[in-house]
Amino acid sequence: PTTTVATQNQGINTVVYVTPIAAPSILGLYSFAAAAAIVGARAAQWYGISQSPLIFWPFILTLGIVQVLTALWSFKARDNLATVFHGVWGAFFIAYALLNLFFAQGTLAFLAVDGQRFSEFGMFWITVGAITCVTVAASFAESLLWVFITATLAVGSIFTACAYFTTSFGILKAGGYLIFISAALAFYQATAWLLEYQYGRPILPSFRLGRYRLTEPSLLNRGFGEPGVKKGQ
Repeated sequence: PTTTVATQNQGINTVVYVTPIAAPSILGLYSFAAAAAIVGARAAQWYGISQSPLIFWPFILTLGIVQVLTALWSFKARDNLATVFHGVWGAFFIAYALLNLFFAQGTLAFLAVDGQRFSEFGMFWITVGAITCVTVAASFAESLLWVFITATLAVGSIFTACAYFTTSFGILKAGGYLIFISAALAFYQATAWLLEYQYGRPILPSFRLGRYRLTEPSLLNRGFGEPGVKKGQ
């Protein structure tokens, strides 16, 4: 279905045709949660063998591609925060998966943190960490959950970067814990949105802030209130 929005600006009538879409970040946050949980738990040393890069790189690659697609759909929904978050982290997870593929094939020698600097990999983390720090500020216009998802992820990324620059195993584990916490929060946020959109009313609290705060019992106004028609999700 297509929704027609008629507006008037300085006496000129304008008709805009927009199409409702499903909320992209539900899929995006689930895929982020899965990929971040794998990466965070590995950094925290909850699991891992010499064959780990060979085993999990296809999963991370697929989840990264899903996030990039989510960023494109978020672009259509005019959700700038989701576009940046899913686009940057989707690209990161794709690169992370390919790097582990090279490790698994022996193209690159795997470098452990303990006793060996891996500054190139640290630069991966410091760049996405810096961008994620900016999304923390933007998240205050969305919801407290977005704030905590991005904040724990930003700090975890910076910790991980420092670990590869300084060869600190303890800092790497701390970063892994924070990334896993971010994944758990993303899973909760996606679940809250999924239930809300399915039932037409909030089931789990999503702690919305700013212009997204609920002002009526149901967040959804069919058609005009759906992503792709309204700005954001």
